[in-house]
Amino acid sequence: MNLTTLFGGLAFRDWFAQFIVVLFLAAGVALLAIGLGLLFNSAGTLRFFSRMNRWVSTRRTLRPVEIPRETGEAVQKYRRWIGVVFIAGGLFAIYGLLAQYNAKAAILLLGLEIFKPAFASWVVDSARWVLVAGNLAGIVVGVLLVFFPQALAGLEARGARWYSERHVVRDREKMNLALDNWVERFPRVSGCIITFFALVLICAFGLLLPAIR
Repeated sequence: MNLTTLFGGLAFRDWFAQFIVVLFLAAGVALLAIGLGLLFNSAGTLRFFSRMNRWVSTRRTLRPVEIPRETGEAVQKYRRWIGVVFIAGGLFAIYGLLAQYNAKAAILLLGLEIFKPAFASWVVDSARWVLVAGNLAGIVVGVLLVFFPQALAGLEARGARWYSERHVVRDREKMNLALDNWVERFPRVSGCIITFFALVLICAFGLLLPAIR
């Protein structure tokens, strides 16, 4: 049984529908508890929010993987062996893709038989030629490593540019407490709004639950 058959089956769709309904029903119950807490025990609920409101910075978490690591010296040291591996692996892969390729087997392996034959064939043929082009590029890199290392080093120097995700999201790492401050200023109004939407969720998905069992 492939993944397409598993996820496309009736039993999986029924289970997924039940999971979504129960998930939203549980969310409605949790929202109802929060709304009633803000209505009848505003101070205690706000203290609970204050303890739970903790900021987790992705920039600190991702810092170890954002540090550039130079591998050029190791590659240059073993450039001939690496180049031979690139050339041999690329030739072997291209031979398999050109001489041993079976479109029907690829369609069955990827679970594409549920689509129209023309579309499935187009997908696997496109993937095949993309792989052929990638392996040709690998062979070219291998040849450069073995015979023209300085030319490859020049290409790397022009193309090797580091982009840090931490710098891109730096402005988004600041805490935005506008909603929290509004709830703290108007706890009972917030409680009424949250309670209303919680009851809507509970009623809507509570009525759906018997229908999908």
